[in-house]
Parts: sequence; structure tokens; C-alpha cells
Amino acid sequence: MTPRCLPIRAAAEYLGIKESLFRERVAPEIASFSIGSRRLWDRKMLDRWLDRQSGIEETAFTAKPRTALDELLNT
Repeated sequence: MTPRCLPIRAAAEYLGIKESLFRERVAPEIASFSIGSRRLWDRKMLDRWLDRQSGIEETAFTAKPRTALDELLNT
């Protein structure tokens, strides 16, 4: 079973990158939390970050503004 909350080494491994790159590029963009003395990252947040990086999920900054017609058609 893969735990949902990952320490930094496992979070970097999960993304397939080195820990130093995780600290430099990923950690500043994803909120982490502490349980006791452990700093953890949520695997679902890592997935969302990766989706944004790969273009699967558009960010709020790049998303096309919705028009009234979009709202009406729910598209």
C-alpha cells in the first residue's frame, strides 16, 4: 500500500526526481504539513502539480474565461 502522505524523499521518488530538485522546484509550489517533527506532502497534491506541469490540468491563470453561453451550456 502506498501511503497518501509522503516525506520529502518519498515525494521526490514518487515524482521520479532527485530530492534536491524537489526542494528547488516542487516544494515551494505545494503546501506541506507537519505531523510531529515530520514534514509531509499529500500524494493527491503531487498528482495535481504533475497534471499542471504536463498540461493535463489548466491552471486558473491559463484557463480560458467562461462566457455566459459556457455557463448556460455547462461546458
